[in-house]
Amino acid sequence: MPPHPSPHPADSLRSSSPKPERLRRTGRSVPLRPRSDHRLAALAFMTGILAVLVFTCYVGGTATEGRIAEPDPFPALPEAEPPVFREDGDLLLVCTADAEDFTERNEGVNYNERIGNERLQEDCLADGYRDLPAAIAAAAPGMRIQVLPGHYTVDTAIIVETTDLQIEGLGDTPDDVQISTRFAADTVLTAHAASGLYLKGIAFGQARDAALRLTAVESAALVEVGAFQSDGAGLHIADSSGIALTDCRAEAADTAGILIENSNADVTGCEATGNSAGLEIRGTATTATATANRLHDNTTGLVIAETGPTAEVTASENVLYGNNTDNYRHLGTAACTDPAARDWADGVLCPDRTYPSGVGILVADGTATTVTANRIWNQQTAAIAAWGTPGQDPGLGGDRNTFSDNVFGEREDGARHRNRLDLWWDGTGVGNCFDEPGTYRTTPHVLPPCGTDTARVAGDPLRSLKVWECGLQGTDDLSATCDWLGAQFTDRLEFQAAVAFAAVLLFLAGAGWLGAARSPNPPRAGAMTFSAIATGCGALLFVLAVWSGRADYEALAIVLWGFGWLLAGRSWFRSGVRFLGGFTVIIGALTVLDAIDRGIVTLAPMPVSPAWLWIALLPLWTLFALGAAFGPRREPPEPVHVERTPVTAPANDRWDWLGKNRVL
Repeated sequence: MPPHPSPHPADSLRSSSPKPERLRRTGRSVPLRPRSDHRLAALAFMTGILAVLVFTCYVGGTATEGRIAEPDPFPALPEAEPPVFREDGDLLLVCTADAEDFTERNEGVNYNERIGNERLQEDCLADGYRDLPAAIAAAAPGMRIQVLPGHYTVDTAIIVETTDLQIEGLGDTPDDVQISTRFAADTVLTAHAASGLYLKGIAFGQARDAALRLTAVESAALVEVGAFQSDGAGLHIADSSGIALTDCRAEAADTAGILIENSNADVTGCEATGNSAGLEIRGTATTATATANRLHDNTTGLVIAETGPTAEVTASENVLYGNNTDNYRHLGTAACTDPAARDWADGVLCPDRTYPSGVGILVADGTATTVTANRIWNQQTAAIAAWGTPGQDPGLGGDRNTFSDNVFGEREDGARHRNRLDLWWDGTGVGNCFDEPGTYRTTPHVLPPCGTDTARVAGDPLRSLKVWECGLQGTDDLSATCDWLGAQFTDRLEFQAAVAFAAVLLFLAGAGWLGAARSPNPPRAGAMTFSAIATGCGALLFVLAVWSGRADYEALAIVLWGFGWLLAGRSWFRSGVRFLGGFTVIIGALTVLDAIDRGIVTLAPMPVSPAWLWIALLPLWTLFALGAAFGPRREPPEPVHVERTPVTAPANDRWDWLGKNRVL
């Protein structure tokens, strides 16, 4: 038999050579390495990140359950009713001995009432009282006290503890009957546990704290009562129930013109102007309504703050405009020393609490608040601003608030006078909804409509930072970066944060491209063009959006950045930088999700703002990017040395060209 043919030398060499090599763009021949291990590690890493994100959403959703649930109501208790005006009962008269003062203030009274006041003045001079404290000391429960026109000065606070007492001024307006301490006492009149109190037609003022204070009162009516020039609140209602304030007026109060605190009260038809806060409603045990009031030329028009889980506050049909006063520039100057020496006529206020300037209605950590059918215009910050406290604790997080059917940027005569923003929301709270088809500009650009169960335990990071820095607090350490408190232009907190973020964003994007360029298989030339354009435009637009307060541009800027990083991550992943590339794709996708939440539709299932997700991942991504950009450079592996297989064919089967030539 013929011997088995030996393989051809070329076949032997071909069978023993390694797998074909891939020609790198560097010109070096490098073997194709197995990628299964790298792909498996990258897949495991990305899966772990996604699992962490899903777990975060689950935990956040669980955390909102306690805030979504309605609190158990307290046992129903009979509510106190405010007293009504009485025309019968024993009567005491109070008049001034200054005939000129009486005549001057009585001249503005209606003719028939003016003649009647002149007769009562004669009776009072005969057997009446010259000041209100003396009449109150002599009054028995159920009596009436009438105070004739004039300006009355007291050295100490007037204390009312008598039940069912009616005190009425006999002028056309509260300014016709004024009682003041000339800053000699903390309050002008204090009623404590005096149920059934009826006050009408008197103005109290020039107090070192509250002009008029009611504490632990179960039933009271304040009708056409005024407060002026108070180094605290004008009309302060605390820990009381069954309180009705009707057609009152409060002006020139360092804190709030009207302050309702932990009380059951109705404020109707009142006017507050020239105060830090026109009307403030606060406290965890507050049930109040504010209806048809005029709040203008204050720092903040209406403040609803820190109401608890059982609170219920309704603000409707109020008119708010021009609440843009900045009083913080006076703090620390000679204008804010002794209130008795202050130039009150020039409108100088020295607040001890910070209220955001330029806001019509502020709901700060308010719960179960309804803001509806109000007319708001000419507000330099926002017609309505709302924020809450991040976290799981129910009741004080800005939950279950409804904003609906308010009229923005339109005066009572129909003329257009827009607000800078109609709605400003930090994004925190459970069950908040906005049914406001008439808005012109809002922050964020889209708001959760009523009928959806939006639950956010943490809102937008930048706006949450602003609330933490510029929210309601004392003025002892006033922030210099809050435009709500007077900062302008580049001093503003959000602008500085936007510039810093844009600079860091561009640096990190450059670090990522540098890391990819230093890899053994760098991206081809031009791969970063569209990514760099999108990222750069997004960073620049974000700064401009924050500068101008345009939330729609802000959402567009974020989606540009996200799109740029999606392109970059895809390019890096293909070039072999798989961890960094895949990680970048995830962050880019989360950024696009954040832009959708800001500019298209509020993602109700998300328990936190999507911005928190990519912010939480960004530090870890930064470590990978910096390691790739500035760490030891990864050299391509050395080419595999190919050992040529020696010829194994027998000598008699070989074609020996040299031997044949010798034989010949």
